[in-house]
Amino acid sequence: TRGSRATHCIEYADLGASYYRKYFYGKEHQNFFGVDERLGAVAVSLRREEKEKEGVSLQYSYRLILRTSELRTLRGSVLEEALPPTARPPTARGLSPKKLLEHVLPDLNLQGLRLASNSPKVPETLLKLDEQGVSFQRKVGVLYCRAGQGSEEEMYNNEGAGPPFQEFLELLGQHIQLRGFTKYRAQLDTKTDSTGTHSLYTTYQDYEIMFHVSTMLPYTPNNRQQLLRKRHIGNDIVTIIFQEPGAQPFTPRTIRSHFQHVFIIVRAHEPCTERTTYSVAVSRTKDIPLFGPPIPPGHCFPRTPAFRDFLLAKAINAENAAERSGKFHAMATRTRQEYLQDLARSHATTTSLEASSSRLPLLSLGAKRKERAKGAKACELQSAGALVWSVRARDGDRAAPELPCLLGISAEFLVLIEAKGKRVIFNCSCRDMLAWTYSDCGLDLYYGSGDYISVRLPDGQGDEVKDIVHRLQLVTRGCETRELTLLRNGLGQLGFQVDSEGFITDVERFTFAEKAGLQPGARLVRVCERALPGLSHAQTTELLRTAKKVTITMVPPDENGKPRRSFSELYVKSLQEKRRSDSPAREPVRPAGGPGPEGELRPATLQLLPHRIPPKLGGLGSESEGPCFGQLLGSLPSFMSFFLLPRPPLPSPVLSEAGESLEEEWDSISNLATACNSILEALSKEGEQQIPRLHHGWECPSRSLSEKVSHLESMLKKLQEDLQQEQAAKAALQAEVQSLRQNNQRLQQEQESAAARLSQVTRLLCGSPGQSL
Repeated sequence: TRGSRATHCIEYADLGASYYRKYFYGKEHQNFFGVDERLGAVAVSLRREEKEKEGVSLQYSYRLILRTSELRTLRGSVLEEALPPTARPPTARGLSPKKLLEHVLPDLNLQGLRLASNSPKVPETLLKLDEQGVSFQRKVGVLYCRAGQGSEEEMYNNEGAGPPFQEFLELLGQHIQLRGFTKYRAQLDTKTDSTGTHSLYTTYQDYEIMFHVSTMLPYTPNNRQQLLRKRHIGNDIVTIIFQEPGAQPFTPRTIRSHFQHVFIIVRAHEPCTERTTYSVAVSRTKDIPLFGPPIPPGHCFPRTPAFRDFLLAKAINAENAAERSGKFHAMATRTRQEYLQDLARSHATTTSLEASSSRLPLLSLGAKRKERAKGAKACELQSAGALVWSVRARDGDRAAPELPCLLGISAEFLVLIEAKGKRVIFNCSCRDMLAWTYSDCGLDLYYGSGDYISVRLPDGQGDEVKDIVHRLQLVTRGCETRELTLLRNGLGQLGFQVDSEGFITDVERFTFAEKAGLQPGARLVRVCERALPGLSHAQTTELLRTAKKVTITMVPPDENGKPRRSFSELYVKSLQEKRRSDSPAREPVRPAGGPGPEGELRPATLQLLPHRIPPKLGGLGSESEGPCFGQLLGSLPSFMSFFLLPRPPLPSPVLSEAGESLEEEWDSISNLATACNSILEALSKEGEQQIPRLHHGWECPSRSLSEKVSHLESMLKKLQEDLQQEQAAKAALQAEVQSLRQNNQRLQQEQESAAARLSQVTRLLCGSPGQSL
């Protein structure tokens, strides 16, 4: 079978159908059956469960299902803390079912409800009732219409498939043998081949689809009705009509069936060529609602897996939508009513809801009562759905007008909906939230690359700001900003450096900035009350340099000390890095010691080599390069990485420990520095010799391509050998440094030992002058 890709959503599916199976079935719960004057037969399921997290006190929630004759079922949960204080249980045994239903379902007539019996048929029947419309198996008819044909009889009497139809079937699914087939068979015979020997089968998302293909079903000569074919295809709700070029326009009036409700017409254009495309149209009965995915007007689909996914999603959604039509809706409602009436009639006890509240209290999940911690966080803040607050919002611009809005924060998105027009005026992913500035009556929310919006709560609702902040802490990776007022030193400097994106790259030690809490990795979002995205790097630098009072709003680095970036920024950055890694030959070679892209300095080792690149090599993507120049560079990623990637740093300077002043150590350090300078000078001279030779090899027009490649390979090998020699020299230098440290320690110990012996001799001489030595 072909793997499925969730490129199109499945519509009209009851996504909560498995709620009873997941949270009630096989667990202790209570069921109540009865008849309501307005709703008819009803069935209610209740369950109390605990929710405890590390560091959070025990919390209880109630799960509830209300089933009526309507096909829509009410399912949900409510936190015990969310109930009114007067309704909360006074003991650990929980709230009675009557009080719970009075608060959650005030319009339900509770007098007629009775406790369900303990029969094992009760949960099984409720399971069938809730999953009544759930099926992940679909059967779809496929009729073949040749050129010039248009009637139902002509399509059913096509004995074999032509090349265009065969090409379409290969795209649509997998050709399978029916005998011995163990998966979904859609009423086809898999034992005796009475319905044909082969069929077409596929899967899409969680669905199994068996196609009733007209040319694969048994053909009966001299029988124009072809009943062996029609008894399968005529009972399929969805039918695909495949038309060859030149077929007559399709009309559903030619189809004589009471069960076929949706026809998906696929017409082939230029079949069996590389330019094959398909146009799609849909015909449905009037009571079937619209369904997707939508068909672009005048669009032709190429013969690709994307078209197959589109067609399969269209067929599944068509059947789901048909089940909402009048005929099928009435049948499903009738079946549901029979289930509910049978439960109320045959499986309800005489125990009323009030009596069950005292005799059978909702089960307690703990033997001992656990006290609720003060200030426990509400469970609704843990919800995946959106929590909503009424706010007044404006763009980050101070002059922008405020709009009354609804602020919604779900586990995935943050949205602002205009209260008057009911339209979304702002939305972003929770993963793009950077930080927030908290005040008593509002919030500044920073997102993306540092842009922000301001929200303010109505007067008297300032306490809800804390709930918004707590919700943001749960569903985003952001944090609270910090506002700092920075002082200058005696030279008028602030003592830190910031890059063009607003990230702090360096903070000098023992400065006012460090004492105020500024640290590398922090991100500036405001400078002197001005948003950073609205300032250029030059403007930001000028503000920091000239402002009399410097105030900044910064986002602290994360727990690992890394700068905080939004998901969108990280995604764009990863694409840029991938693009650079995929095409290293397009990176510009810059003069040695000069700044790289966006002010980035070149590696220290390369800055010491005085590269003098001719103008022709100034940009590798320029039009002045030779005809094979890009190919040569593209075939030498190792060579380019040698020039453009950072090299291992040189050993750190060796300094004496505090208190050490031996002349031998300083002499050794001086000799070491002299040796390092000699090595660097040698590398510099060697680089001056290598680069002109290499450039000369590129510009030589008399050489063939193979000679140029061979020459470059030899140069690459030479450069790699030099790199290995340099690394070996560095390793030797590091070993010598380690040896110097050991010698210094040994000399220090000898010096201390000699000083101790000298002190002992002095005490002997001074303490006993008359005593001979």
